[in-house]
Amino acid sequence: MKKKYHFLFTLLVLSLTGHGQSKTTYLPEPGEGFSFNSGLLSVLDAPESFESDARSNSQSFQFMRDNVIGLSHFSVAYGLGYSAQFYHGNVRIDVAEDGTQTLVDLSGRDFISNRFATEYVDAAIELRYRGKVNRNGRYNRFYIGGCLGYRTDAYSYYKDAVYRVKYYQISGFNPLRYGVHIKAGRGPVNAYVYYGLSAIVVDGAMLPEWSEARPLSVGLSVTL
Repeated sequence: MKKKYHFLFTLLVLSLTGHGQSKTTYLPEPGEGFSFNSGLLSVLDAPESFESDARSNSQSFQFMRDNVIGLSHFSVAYGLGYSAQFYHGNVRIDVAEDGTQTLVDLSGRDFISNRFATEYVDAAIELRYRGKVNRNGRYNRFYIGGCLGYRTDAYSYYKDAVYRVKYYQISGFNPLRYGVHIKAGRGPVNAYVYYGLSAIVVDGAMLPEWSEARPLSVGLSVTL
């Protein structure tokens, strides 16, 4: 009987000290090297007279290099990308032959399409967290990062039943853009939010009414 109690006591001690248990080590794999981000675009602190259209959207893609931090769930990624922001609404930018810009309020008018747009080459960085991989190769992810972009183009486009015009290289839009973003989800399709810290406009006919306007994009990110 004493031998039996001694055997049970030994098993209890081993279980409490962890001896005899199987142990696993988390071996992280590099994260995704490409992401495509698409979202609905809104303007924060825009003039009260501006009516944003539901077609306003932003599109971007990023090529990233992922560097795992030791044997952890965290990594740092950095890379380059390209982005475009399409602001549909009731404000038209008209440009005269001498380059003079004027704003036209289209409220109450019948038109097919009206937008101004900006395009940027972006440098991006992310701090990434990835959970354990399941049998299907999926894992929870939470990425927080930021970008710094240089403007490559800005244009104004208008179309109605009898008239269509597009002005390229519109001045006044910020030559730099910077902001923060979050990607979170499970699997290749994730929630995506971008908040712009830089002003949309820094010069030209849209000031001073647009001096505080910032972009906000909410949508999806496809990571591969």
